[in-house]
Amino acid sequence: MTQTMRAMVAEQAGGPEVLKLKQLPIPQPGPGQARIRVAYAALNPLDTHSRAARVKWMAPAFPYTPGYEYAGRVDAVGDGVDKALVGKRVSAQGEWGGNAEFALATAAKLTPVPEGFDWKLAASFATTGPTAWHMVHSVARVKAGDKVVVHSAAGAVGALTVQIAKSAGATVFGLVGSAERVAYAKQFGADHLIDRVASNWADEVLKLTNNAGVQAIFDGVAGPEAPLNYKAIAPLGNVVYLGQMAGPPPEVNISLLIGKSFSVTGFVQYFHQAATKGAENAELFRNMQNGTWRLPIERVATMEEIPEMHRLFEGRALKGRTLIQIGGEI
Repeated sequence: MTQTMRAMVAEQAGGPEVLKLKQLPIPQPGPGQARIRVAYAALNPLDTHSRAARVKWMAPAFPYTPGYEYAGRVDAVGDGVDKALVGKRVSAQGEWGGNAEFALATAAKLTPVPEGFDWKLAASFATTGPTAWHMVHSVARVKAGDKVVVHSAAGAVGALTVQIAKSAGATVFGLVGSAERVAYAKQFGADHLIDRVASNWADEVLKLTNNAGVQAIFDGVAGPEAPLNYKAIAPLGNVVYLGQMAGPPPEVNISLLIGKSFSVTGFVQYFHQAATKGAENAELFRNMQNGTWRLPIERVATMEEIPEMHRLFEGRALKGRTLIQIGGEI
């Protein structure tokens, strides 16, 4: 008799309503694969983008099970994989499937979960942590005395970026979307928090910097208001795009870029991790484990609530990191 598992499935592109909880056969690992009993899955922006067919890079084919980022325990391996991996706590990213009780991943791509990380942090650290660290250090090369803007400062990546930039000695301007989020984001240590809905945030930043602007801007929102970045950036500064939750930004005016001599940079964490070969991990893991840098996990949802979490995320109604409990404390 075939054993089955619960799995969330997106049958076709569309809104959160296309997500259906189903019973599927438990998959068997093929050559080079490991099967993971999933503990928790993080709600990653790419889960919503892929479901809505808003991305082409590494996009899964329909039907598929979301869950871009998750953690669990290896319970079986395929041919060519060291059997000593069975029983190990691992994090998986980029191969989907984490919104199911069991998922398959390429064994060589799994990340060991650091000692001292609980399951919730294990499901969240592997994309959020390196993204924030590399944006601050590898891309913008933030140094003491710099001024930086962090969009979505009440979100998981934004909150961690604020903390890492502060540790580098920067003055941080955090952007949020409501007065409630201003109050929430204060705990992460930004020097200034600006409600981007209530005011023209670029004008506020220029006022607070005596019209000098800032050396770096980290933006995962983009959309039609993205040109405000180019108003607030200082000459020789760098605007870093890590996403586009509000849609694609308008094309950059090259004449403006030349005239002000600033840079616009795209960001994908894996290229930077490959370049450093993970040299940053010791500092990153140490500071996340001891609480110097805190990844805010604010909500844990059930599998049944996954469609609603997609809806809330796309409506920018969630704060910090949201997790999906799959197997829980396995």
